[in-house]
Amino acid sequence: MSKKHVTIPIFIPHSGCPQQCIFCNQWKSSGSRGITDADSVRQKIEEYLRHIPESVDRIEVAFFGANFTGIPEDMQRTMLGAALWYRDKGLIHGIRLSTRPDYITDDGLDLLQQHAVDTIELGVQSFFDDVLSAAGRGHSVSDVYRAVEQIAGKGIGFVLQLMTGLPGDSREKSFSSARSAAALKPEGIRLFPAVILKDTGLEKMYREGRYTPLSLDEAIDRCAGMYRIITEAGIPVIRTGLHPLQDDTESVIAGPYHTAFGFFVKSRLKRNILEQHIDRARDNMTAGYSRIHITIPLHDSGEYIGHKKENIMYLSQRLTPMVLEYTIGTAPQAEPVIQLL
Repeated sequence: MSKKHVTIPIFIPHSGCPQQCIFCNQWKSSGSRGITDADSVRQKIEEYLRHIPESVDRIEVAFFGANFTGIPEDMQRTMLGAALWYRDKGLIHGIRLSTRPDYITDDGLDLLQQHAVDTIELGVQSFFDDVLSAAGRGHSVSDVYRAVEQIAGKGIGFVLQLMTGLPGDSREKSFSSARSAAALKPEGIRLFPAVILKDTGLEKMYREGRYTPLSLDEAIDRCAGMYRIITEAGIPVIRTGLHPLQDDTESVIAGPYHTAFGFFVKSRLKRNILEQHIDRARDNMTAGYSRIHITIPLHDSGEYIGHKKENIMYLSQRLTPMVLEYTIGTAPQAEPVIQLL
């Protein structure tokens, strides 16, 4: 299936940031030293446009890795102006940027509107002040609500970014943050597990024995729960996990980093769905069956089966001594079908 939406990422690592949060090293996570002038912006856009097929419906330029609204105003105008030229020519269709909740002002939003910014991504991370403080964020939960109100009041779309596994965080807090984020009705939410990157505050805490990262399985389980809360509220999750790092063996010190993290989360979610369907079927049946047969939807069948069939093996072990069988359906179906035989 060909892509219909392409994002041209322009990384400006740590630009405009008042401090470095304990989990953040944008030079490592973006693999870029940054772009700060109009010529570099134009060069990046031209490079992408040469390779984007005509079948793509929407092309966005996105300024990532920075507190964009904390950058000096003249630099904001320079970079946004370069992108705006391509939008005015119809060569791209949207402009988005990432920033902090405490750097949203009415004047700053007016500048973004003048340059046709469609979407603002807010680095929220958590809806608990103690977690934000421990992460060195420098803003409060009240700043998030104020920023969202101001952005929505200007008619600009917004996306929220959440992180689980930070110091002071918990499974319950992460799920509560997911509910709070979804209640604000953003265009989408990005989910990230806290990963210990080189040259960060988390690395220092980890090496001093003051921080233990989530295991990969714990992070998958938490993000799957958050994913379900968010999507059941009608909000899309537009990204789960860090983008693949160019030098991950050097950049990642510890923690739940995996290039297939997003797939693992969706697969865990599908496993949970299968368990619920099986338990419901067993509750409604009398004893005497020895086999369970699952007809798995053709769509997303790989996520239902799991990496190296791990979901099937997990369910088989859980259901012993009953025998678990499965087939992949051929007719369109939205949910798995469970038969007790």
